[in-house]
Amino acid sequence: MFLCMFFGIIRRMLKILYQVGGSISIGLAMTGLFLPVLPTTPFVLLAIFLFGKSQPEKANEIIQHPRLGPFVQDYLDPQGIPLKSKIKALLVLWLSILISVTFFIPLIAIKMLILSIASLVSIWIWMKPTRH
Repeated sequence: MFLCMFFGIIRRMLKILYQVGGSISIGLAMTGLFLPVLPTTPFVLLAIFLFGKSQPEKANEIIQHPRLGPFVQDYLDPQGIPLKSKIKALLVLWLSILISVTFFIPLIAIKMLILSIASLVSIWIWMKPTRH
């Protein structure tokens, strides 16, 4: 009985954390609509994931949102991402990363970490199915 109560409390706490994380992600995504240095799409995808765990109806609301939905609909489409969108995403990613590591990040270790993450993200984007 104690174990059931314990796991119930943990489940509720996780749900709250997912909701808070989803709300923060949406806030950052909305900010990214107006600030060119803050990417919108990753935060929208994160919010969809987090709300999918806590409030699936909220995740669907984001996907259907007139401003935020288009950022992720190609990504969520089972047919894949258009080649033009992949190329644009990779160009924007690498332009912003190279500007950041060249002008704003002084530590070599952090530069290497960011370049590694950008490389993995690039591989991830390129491996997604391509819609023609």
